[in-house]
Amino acid sequence: MVKKQKHPLPDEQLFRQEMTGVVPLRTAPTTDSKAPRRVNRVSKPVVLSANPESSRLPSTDDRTHINSEDGSSHRKNGIQKRTLQKLKRGRFTVGAELDLHNMTTETAYAVLLGFIADARSRSLESVRIIHGKGLRSDAGPRLKLMAHRVLRDHPHVLAYTTCKPADGGGGAVDVLLKSS
Repeated sequence: MVKKQKHPLPDEQLFRQEMTGVVPLRTAPTTDSKAPRRVNRVSKPVVLSANPESSRLPSTDDRTHINSEDGSSHRKNGIQKRTLQKLKRGRFTVGAELDLHNMTTETAYAVLLGFIADARSRSLESVRIIHGKGLRSDAGPRLKLMAHRVLRDHPHVLAYTTCKPADGGGGAVDVLLKSS
């Protein structure tokens, strides 16, 4: 017959007593992911309108909106990396193309918004925007920065990435649009 103790041992002591002589297994960590980074962005959203006089043109000097090291791509929250990789590799059929060369920033802004609206109305999945590299511009790649800012802030653009060198390289972007 087993005698009951008058004062039962606390759970931790019982556990330690039972685990004497047990060697813990050495295992690799199950994940190597980092904690999500904190984004403290306090900026006003760009009002997207086809009329450039009635909307605020995004600043071309602000380069903080570019989401990768070299500024070549951006994807909205909820868009998988795999989808961006497909866009980079040209797996989406480009339904239409827009060339912004020889336009002022204001004109290009209005034309770009109209082009995206037209592409959405035609249910196009992917489009290409040729903005140029800005090599002959005194103030740098103004059209490129404006196009990237508009695409980043536009509610119907899911992702964009720089084209392959054969398709324009750093002077053009392929854009993935939200389905209508």
